[in-house]
Amino acid sequence: MLVQATNKYKELNLKDNELGRIPNEGETFEVTEERYKVLTQTNKFNAVFVEKVEEVKEIETATKKTKTETAVKKPRKKTK
Repeated sequence: MLVQATNKYKELNLKDNELGRIPNEGETFEVTEERYKVLTQTNKFNAVFVEKVEEVKEIETATKKTKTETAVKKPRKKTK
């Protein structure tokens, strides 16, 4: 899961255990679901250290332009 660091790391002067350093505010990094819960809910500081980043994936859609052909009826001359 992709998350973005808040300013709580700097305010409390805490080093992230997995990164091994204090992340800057707005820095994005990858964490597991369990780690996300710890960084947002179940920590002893009762602080939210990260925010979830919504991943926007651009999906390219191909549109098929169909060209309809119309048959033109040509008059025939009758042969005797």
